[in-house]
Amino acid sequence: MELKLYSAVGSNSSERVEWALNYKSIPYQRIEVSNKALVSSYLHINPFGYVPCLAVAGHMISESMAIIECIEELFPQQSLLGNSVFQRAAAREICEYVNSSIHAPQNRTVLKTFNPDLPEQAKRELRGQWISECLSKLKQKLCKDSPFAIGEDFTIADIFVATIYKKALQHGSPDNDFYDEHLRWLRQDNRIQAAEPSIDKPLSPVK
Repeated sequence: MELKLYSAVGSNSSERVEWALNYKSIPYQRIEVSNKALVSSYLHINPFGYVPCLAVAGHMISESMAIIECIEELFPQQSLLGNSVFQRAAAREICEYVNSSIHAPQNRTVLKTFNPDLPEQAKRELRGQWISECLSKLKQKLCKDSPFAIGEDFTIADIFVATIYKKALQHGSPDNDFYDEHLRWLRQDNRIQAAEPSIDKPLSPVK
């Protein structure tokens, strides 16, 4: 089954999907989408105008959570959703909070719409501050049974948490001991570390 993932370097949502695909050892073609393409040619692929988007079996699927859920159903080996109904619910709860409550409000296009006159550096600082404040609340829900976010295994909750924390650091937020330790725990596993996306990768551009 051929998979094409439309992605972009620096996209937090795309990184989530790439990490899941890599961890599950699913072959895919990664296609880099330029900023210019997002508002022009790429709209024929995804009218929402953002990445990621997965082409599989004649279907185009956008939204990182929907993509990962689809991947889980198509490739159930090495599940990233958890081992029980309550673990799966908990993992989805964490992902929903990261996706909707943390990521969406700080999105660059959202800030551009609601704060068009705010200087870029101020936007960057505001984004980092928002993520950090939300992460301080989120940690109360994490790592209760083990150093993994939910339960005792690597799940999508770990991916969503780690990627949004890295986004906070990119915006200049100070290091957080709790989330640093979580990242270190993930990276001490060779398979998890190898699956973590890197910005140094061959690209097939959409211009």
